[in-house]
Amino acid sequence: MEFGGDDRAVAVQIGAVLLLGFIVISLSMYQATVVPQENEQVEFRHNQRVVGDMQQVRNAILQTAATGTSAPTTVELGTQYPARTVFVNPSPPGGSLATSSLGNVSIRNAVADDPATDKPDYPETDDFWNGETRNYSTNALAYQSSYNRYQNAPTTIYENGVLYNRFGEDSDANTVAVTDQSLVSGRRISLVTLSGQLSRGGSGTLSVDPQAVSQSTRTVTVSQDPSRPGNVSIVVPTRLDASAWRSLLDETDQLDGTGNESNDKYVHAVTDAGTNAVELVFEENATYELRLAAVRVGSSGTTTAPAYLTSAEGVDYPYTGQKDPFVVEVRDRYNNPIGTQVEASADRGTVPNGTVEAPGQYRYVYEAPADAGDDTVNVSYRDVSRPGFDQSNPEDLQYAVEVQASGGGSGGDDGGDDGDGGGDDGGDGNGPLSVVEGSGLAKANQGSTSGVQFKLSNDGSNNIEITGVSVDSTTESSVRKLHETNGGQGDGQYEAYFDANSDSQNSPQSNDGWYEAGDGNNDEYTIGSGTVSLTSQATLGASERATVYLYQFQNNGGSGKDMAAEDVTVTIEYDSDGTSYSETFTVTATDPY
Repeated sequence: MEFGGDDRAVAVQIGAVLLLGFIVISLSMYQATVVPQENEQVEFRHNQRVVGDMQQVRNAILQTAATGTSAPTTVELGTQYPARTVFVNPSPPGGSLATSSLGNVSIRNAVADDPATDKPDYPETDDFWNGETRNYSTNALAYQSSYNRYQNAPTTIYENGVLYNRFGEDSDANTVAVTDQSLVSGRRISLVTLSGQLSRGGSGTLSVDPQAVSQSTRTVTVSQDPSRPGNVSIVVPTRLDASAWRSLLDETDQLDGTGNESNDKYVHAVTDAGTNAVELVFEENATYELRLAAVRVGSSGTTTAPAYLTSAEGVDYPYTGQKDPFVVEVRDRYNNPIGTQVEASADRGTVPNGTVEAPGQYRYVYEAPADAGDDTVNVSYRDVSRPGFDQSNPEDLQYAVEVQASGGGSGGDDGGDDGDGGGDDGGDGNGPLSVVEGSGLAKANQGSTSGVQFKLSNDGSNNIEITGVSVDSTTESSVRKLHETNGGQGDGQYEAYFDANSDSQNSPQSNDGWYEAGDGNNDEYTIGSGTVSLTSQATLGASERATVYLYQFQNNGGSGKDMAAEDVTVTIEYDSDGTSYSETFTVTATDPY
């Protein structure tokens, strides 16, 4: 018997093959479409994070410039795709972070002088800031991605205090600012240069550790050079065009262009200045506060060296045989103190070896000769005795000293190129105590402008015993108190300190006096609260002087306030020859930096 063929399973086998085909096709389509889309989203989200990382790098650079303390941060160069059991990912995407040279920032037509005053505000400083163009090299720092799918990712670039995204290259590139500009704020110009060599790539996390090369601690007032054509201006090397800079300045309400000085906008024009550079031209007939700093990332980078010598505290009109201290400061080309070797000598008097007051700042004591007359004090960080010494050289400083006969007048303006500004200092004239005209400075605690110092003179023939002090008022409306919690002794360690004979402000002597509110958080002196007795009274002999230090002027929130150009009214209580006095003085605190 013959049996027929059995083909009943053929349909099942065909169905299985078709199902497998559908699965393979579906997996292929998922691999070809969904996986790339998901990976592109991963790359896009990473790019958003890395832009945030670059914002932190920008902030760290500016913070390091201001504080001198490194502020390390990280940049996530690349990322990882999600793990897939069946599907395949390409290699992890990465990126690179690298510095590149931008060129020179050029400051033009800037003179360290305020034309609104009768004499230069910064004698000796204007030996360096004399109207000549000053150039400062700087770099850009850029993050470039290496994504597999996100093809329109921007290059994120930091330069000159600005962070922006650049889409495309060359003439087709479009830029979008991520942060505001920090170069100009009213009449303050804040320039932070960037140096160093950094070039890292990969998909891991990179630590960026900015280092301060020159910390921004000094402000120099500059105005346009009347002997040269043109306003104060800054040429900025940049990959942003003039239009982009106008937008940045306009968004921060800095761009004027009208010549109207009353609107607190001082950038008059922004113009192209050649290839990859723009020039910011400032309004004329105005003064500007110039702050410079240098920061390094990576290896190598800019170094600093002494650039000029200036006076921080000048020589008064001493009497014969009297000792009078003065302080000089060596600065780098960024206007910040820098340590080196300094020498001082006098033609007739003597100047013993000085001491280091603070980094880059040196205190000397001029010892007047036995006979009255003119004298000259020379100071230099090169060689004070060299034949080429010239007070007009940036490295040389000279004080013209008028030595008075003992028992003579009470002086007047500080002698020499001391940089002490003028002001309507004075009291009610009832007693023998007076304020030395022009001695008011917004200075305390090794450079802070949140303190005030001035000099008192005993113009009588008897000793003065200073017993009390009151800080009655100040033109800085936000100041509410004097408050310090530093402990220790001397300037910056007490709310009020009276250094008799100005012999050494941080080493109290038996004739020095002070008021200490205490070092607790709530220990403070409220402005206008009346006279307080000195914790230790000060004694001032006939024809002697004392330097008064008040620190720190704070608002209600406890923040120190800049007292430059502010008036402070104080009342001093003292006894002399059996008579008690309460005398009020108003002092103008000028900026010594």
